[in-house]
Amino acid sequence: MPVKIVLTVVVCILVAVAGLFGFIYSGFYDVAALHPDKPWVAWALHKTSDRAIQVRLAGIEVPPGLDKPDIVQAGGRLFGANCIVCHSGPGLQPTAIAQGINPAPPNLFRANRHPRMDEMFWFIKNGVKMTGMPGFGKTHPDEDIWALCAFLRTAPGMSAQDFADKTGIRVLSSDKPAG
Repeated sequence: MPVKIVLTVVVCILVAVAGLFGFIYSGFYDVAALHPDKPWVAWALHKTSDRAIQVRLAGIEVPPGLDKPDIVQAGGRLFGANCIVCHSGPGLQPTAIAQGINPAPPNLFRANRHPRMDEMFWFIKNGVKMTGMPGFGKTHPDEDIWALCAFLRTAPGMSAQDFADKTGIRVLSSDKPAG
């Protein structure tokens, strides 16, 4: 390879690295949680996250029996103890913590949501960087995480009363399903 081409490639790499460090040290990018990302930044972050997760789902096998009421109930109790502070639930007002997270935690009770068991398991076990979603794999065994997934599979469109029954959490109203 001619020396001129090698030098051009090296100079391009050095300029790119200098630009990257210039951007990092400029403080230009706003990391405040209260300010939403620009649409192109949000798109890039979500696309990167979505692809990274899809690549890592291979090999996750959903265990049988997760539709048993006692497992769903156990998952509901785990949700009440660990997840409600960010994700809230039907008949509940969002907490101050949930209101301050950017990106906002997803509404897991949205009626048109179609949860995938393997994907939920991965999210809960591993967490997701820069989203506020912690990984519970170090503090909870897989069996508990699967129970939580079993509960979340029943979450779309769940009524406040059903939520209260499955989690043991007292709710404000019990007559409206989740939107």
